[in-house]
Amino acid sequence: MKLKTVVFLMVLSLFCSCANADKVSHRAAAEELLLLTNANKMLNLILEPMETMMKQQFVQMGAPEELRPVLNRYTNKMVKVYEEEFSWAKIKNDYIDIYVKTYTEGEIRTISEFYKSPAGKKFIEKMPQVIQESMAISQKNMPTFLKKMRKISEEMDNEIKQLKEQQKE
Repeated sequence: MKLKTVVFLMVLSLFCSCANADKVSHRAAAEELLLLTNANKMLNLILEPMETMMKQQFVQMGAPEELRPVLNRYTNKMVKVYEEEFSWAKIKNDYIDIYVKTYTEGEIRTISEFYKSPAGKKFIEKMPQVIQESMAISQKNMPTFLKKMRKISEEMDNEIKQLKEQQKE
């Protein structure tokens, strides 16, 4: 009886070791894919246009010139928080977890092969331009979007006020 238990435990430990090795390999493949796609650099591509957009909003909102240094100082503080909270070192493992959960190791390796190909390299090389132009579109549409959102917010506030008044009666 003891021999069966020992054999069972040995087989179980081998199975666990293999499963753990597979997990490590899967995570390593995911990390390689993230590095191949420059995921660590993409977050920074979002930062500069975001900062510019925030500063332009102050101008569009008609913020007085004397307030701009204060607004810019606080924008810089917000950017600093973004850099801290979304640093690659801080979020890398979360991204790896997403890839491991979403793709099999084989799928990750196949995708990585694409990004190692000439077409994949070109795709990655041009991605910053695509992101910048995409952000420019967002920036262009932001004033209209914000205006519409303010209108909806005002409508909601008015409806809530009306409901509260009706409840008082």
